[in-house]
Amino acid sequence: MSLNHVTMNLPNYPMEELAKIRQKLIDNKMKVYDFGTGDPKIPTWEPIRKMMVDSTTSISQYPSSSGCPELIKGIWTYCEKHFGVLPKQGLDVLATNGSKEAIFHIALNIVGRAGGKKTIAYPDPGYPVYRSSTLFAGGTPYPIRLSETNGFQTEPWNLPADVQADCAALWINYPHNPTGALMDEAHLKKIIAWCKEKDVLLLADDCYIDMFDPEWDKTNKRPPTPIMYTHENVIAFMSLSKRSGMTGYRSGFIIGDQRLMPAIAKARANMGVGTPTAIQKAAAVAWIDEEHVLERRKIFSKRIDLAFPYLQKLGMIETKPQATFYLWCKVPKAVDDVEFCLRLAERGVIASPSQWLSEGITGYVRFALVPDDADTKEAMEIISQYVQSL
Repeated sequence: MSLNHVTMNLPNYPMEELAKIRQKLIDNKMKVYDFGTGDPKIPTWEPIRKMMVDSTTSISQYPSSSGCPELIKGIWTYCEKHFGVLPKQGLDVLATNGSKEAIFHIALNIVGRAGGKKTIAYPDPGYPVYRSSTLFAGGTPYPIRLSETNGFQTEPWNLPADVQADCAALWINYPHNPTGALMDEAHLKKIIAWCKEKDVLLLADDCYIDMFDPEWDKTNKRPPTPIMYTHENVIAFMSLSKRSGMTGYRSGFIIGDQRLMPAIAKARANMGVGTPTAIQKAAAVAWIDEEHVLERRKIFSKRIDLAFPYLQKLGMIETKPQATFYLWCKVPKAVDDVEFCLRLAERGVIASPSQWLSEGITGYVRFALVPDDADTKEAMEIISQYVQSL
């Protein structure tokens, strides 16, 4: 007995492997410093939690898969304030059950578009779901290897001609997981122009778009997203997981070309992706408030400032990232990155090797700065001792 080829040959999901390592450490009564999974342990803003409690009714009913009115209003408030876009001016929005399910399911709407195009291109290293979703949808995944030499920029115009011709969609992700790289306006506009020329649907994973240096708030500087410059053949994926610490709530939205969104909404109604109404109303509170997000930016900025000097001194990283809460570091002394992380885990520190976040990229390790300040400092001392012992 077996299942289909994709299911039977899918590699283990990286975060599940990290969870196993964490549990083994706990079972051995060791203190765990978990820099592996990007799940920050900062209390969710109290008004968000209160709204969810207050919105929980005695009678449970099916939620809207597109979003309750309060949530849709909150989403548009956020989009107008930060991206300068308004309802029904070329764009439309749909609520999602977090961004992961939306990223996974969108491939079902894309593979085979534009006369049968099947290729979906995506950044490597990057989010594993770009690849797995393409495979499950019967498409052809094509990783675009990102390089430190050009600042980890996506350059689809350098793809082989046959790949460009068959490209149904292109994923971009800036601020970038795992490197923390940013894309400037000029480069983004060049990608938009390429997508228009090649009839490629541009998919922007904007999960980290609110996670940037808090100094930017003084000048209203923000990372750009395609919806700021076009509404044609583009869909952006937003999430409250990092912005508001709502990873366990599962709430986000997609915003994109209003010519495409009704058909996507119709398809999503078949997928069972409606977020419970109480969570939708709590999410509405999260989207319209900025103070709690600024506080989160300050927390992550402080942690980066705390960890970066240690890793820089060890020769593992040169430039401090201005966005996300990740430090993408070179593994020292030509040690295999998986071996490096497994040996580091023996000391209680969990991190993600580049081979688990990519398709064959070696020699890097990602530290997600989710432990608190005291634990971060303790862990950096452990890492320093370990590296110096190599």
